[in-house]
Amino acid sequence: MHIISSKSRSRLNKSSRKTLKAINQSIPVLLGVVSAISLLNAAVPEGAYSKIFSGNIFLDPLLGGIIGSIAAGNPITSYVVGGELLSEGVSLVAVTAFLLSWVTVGFIHLPAEIDLLGKKFALTRNLICFIVSIPLAILVVVTMEIIGALF
Repeated sequence: MHIISSKSRSRLNKSSRKTLKAINQSIPVLLGVVSAISLLNAAVPEGAYSKIFSGNIFLDPLLGGIIGSIAAGNPITSYVVGGELLSEGVSLVAVTAFLLSWVTVGFIHLPAEIDLLGKKFALTRNLICFIVSIPLAILVVVTMEIIGALF
């Protein structure tokens, strides 16, 4: 049986207190972020997305990335949202860019991310994720078309 030394226990207690303090300070910001996401998602009317996307392979992923970055969501619901967008006639490239940025970029929860991780890291991470979502969406669709042509 391994006995924890008093020095280790002291460090553990200190770390636990710091963690709890950080969580308590973040709760108001996180509640604000969750509220903002809910309000924005409720404000977008049904069918609005299918009117925005034209089917252009270069413009659609850009628009999808921008809208997805603003809307923000989680991976679990992305399957449902993606399926609904496709059923409304939105192109696969737009849906792919939308979902990639929806899950990885978070304009709405940026204040919480800055608070928790720092301004430089949060802004850099969000910018990189946004930029990468657009060519990645195009590559996914082109790859799917190549695979579909082979089989």
